[in-house]
Amino acid sequence: MSWKVYKAYFKVKNVIIKEEIATKKTALNKVDLNTKEKNYKKEKNTKQLTDEEINQLTELLKRVKNNSSKWYFDTAKWLIIEWLSIDKFNKDLNLELASIYIKEKNYQNAEIIYRDLLEVIKDDNDLYKKIAYIYAMQWKLDLAMDNYVKVHKKNPADEEVINMLSEISYDLKDYKNALKYINQYLKFKPRDIDKFNMKAVCFEQLREFKEAIDVHKRILELQPYNTVSRDKVRELNDFI
Repeated sequence: MSWKVYKAYFKVKNVIIKEEIATKKTALNKVDLNTKEKNYKKEKNTKQLTDEEINQLTELLKRVKNNSSKWYFDTAKWLIIEWLSIDKFNKDLNLELASIYIKEKNYQNAEIIYRDLLEVIKDDNDLYKKIAYIYAMQWKLDLAMDNYVKVHKKNPADEEVINMLSEISYDLKDYKNALKYINQYLKFKPRDIDKFNMKAVCFEQLREFKEAIDVHKRILELQPYNTVSRDKVRELNDFI
């Protein structure tokens, strides 16, 4: 999962294309998921699925995933919409719908689903990660950063989150924060050349040239024939 997120983010990072935003309402809007939490709690307490409905839902999820895996997205979406009219707060179905929108690169609709779910499911780290990823894919980096920070505070050892925090803070040119997260990530991957290159750039941008040289020397220990770091060591020596 981490590598897929990393690859997808960088595809968007390298080529940002403004996609046409769909004007039609999402399936979630059609079943009015925007109900506030207090109303959700009231309805949740008065409405229970029967055993038969639970079995039907289990079978429906299998059909949805099967259709989605075959890229029959319209069929999968209508199956979901049909059931959401019965159980509009079902997390699994909502996440499947968001997943389909992501595959269609309709990130705004996926964002709507995650935001609405977070209205009724509080403090869900998985949802915070998902919406942070969607914000990043739309290049809403400040919002992505805020949500990844929430997850990081609750789970400081989440490698995927630290990776995204380092990349996003670097893209935001917040080099002090980027250094903090890069150093945390290097504890997991102590030979990651890309992160060392980012670290060297951060020090250089902060005009901490000796530290930048030390990082390039570390890169040369890992890659003795790295001509970029070799040239950087000579270049930066002129500044100290």
